[in-house]
Amino acid sequence: MPSPSYEERICAMFDSFCKTVSRNFVRDLQRKENNRSKHFSQEPVDFLLELLGKRDRYPSDHLMLYVEGMACTVNDEVLYDALKSLPEKQCKVLLLDFWYDATDEEIAKRLEVTTRTVYNLRQRAFRSIREFYERRGRDP
Repeated sequence: MPSPSYEERICAMFDSFCKTVSRNFVRDLQRKENNRSKHFSQEPVDFLLELLGKRDRYPSDHLMLYVEGMACTVNDEVLYDALKSLPEKQCKVLLLDFWYDATDEEIAKRLEVTTRTVYNLRQRAFRSIREFYERRGRDP
């Protein structure tokens, strides 16, 4: 029968071996998880496809408005109808402002009006579009 000190030594060695194996196993799991997270995402596939995917764009998919010979692409049919329902100057003000980032001074020079008139035209256009959307919401 082995001596008690020999048994204690064997138990200590086994204990050390178990701890080392456990520690290495956990480290290996962490390494694998880090490596997997570099290559795989937890994001849903549809979200990733929407985010990273490319959609084909065709001219027929968009509605075009023209202001002073420049094309303005409108993707929403309701907005297109609302813009088409505006008087010409109000529509020009919105298109130059939002599609071509023109300042009020630049728009005023192009339309040969004052900057205050540009402001008033824009406000009337907003009001008309809001009313158009409200009418559209009530009508089927």
